[in-house]
Amino acid sequence: MCHTPGATSPEILIATPGLQDGMINIISLPAEDRVATIPPPKDLHTGMLMAVAIDHVQGELVVLAGYETGHVARWQQNSSKHWSCTYLEKPHSQPVLSLSLSPMLGFGFSSSADAIVARHPLADTSGETKTVQTKHAGQQSLTLRSDGKIFATAGWDDRVRVYSAKTMKELAVLKWHKEGVYAVAFAPILGEGSQDEAAGSEAADDGGAEGVRNEMTVSARRTEKAKRTHWLAAGSKDGKVSLWEVY
Repeated sequence: MCHTPGATSPEILIATPGLQDGMINIISLPAEDRVATIPPPKDLHTGMLMAVAIDHVQGELVVLAGYETGHVARWQQNSSKHWSCTYLEKPHSQPVLSLSLSPMLGFGFSSSADAIVARHPLADTSGETKTVQTKHAGQQSLTLRSDGKIFATAGWDDRVRVYSAKTMKELAVLKWHKEGVYAVAFAPILGEGSQDEAAGSEAADDGGAEGVRNEMTVSARRTEKAKRTHWLAAGSKDGKVSLWEVY
């Protein structure tokens, strides 16, 4: 899902699987119009589309697609609205389970039913494909933090793992769940002096009595701290959701 920059009215583009194996539909919201249909890679049987991510990279709309065969393809739309496959690799021996991309970094990341985590260039100038053998098969979900510094995976082995997006080295293993972890999500990283924080501080300063002012100030500080905390949430087959503070 991505927002269209420079649009006169708010528009959200989402990518979904098409009716045929490997096909991708691009849908515009709120109009609910299908604005594009991307076919499977030519002369290649990819099986089902397993994961897809969409965003704007260097002014162009880019779709990263992961397939049942373990292939990952990059589709780009040029100025004439034509879609072409500009990147195609097979880093995984098992179906791709999750994709996440970062225009800030110029890379996308994939995880699979196998133990490989792979990094893919979002432009021809971004670099080469890089793969890491994690030795932990079945990393169901992969998500990048909004600042592009780290990403996390949800594992069938009950573990959440945190990696450096730059080096792809494992930084932490989070153990708490008793069954496989299937979903992970980061809260956005807020900068210093955000509008929400400033509003909270102003509300605190406008209090009446000294006791009320102090109480609001404490509340505002707690809210500010919570907003600046680097939260990571994980959901498991055990029916529980865990919340972690990381880096």
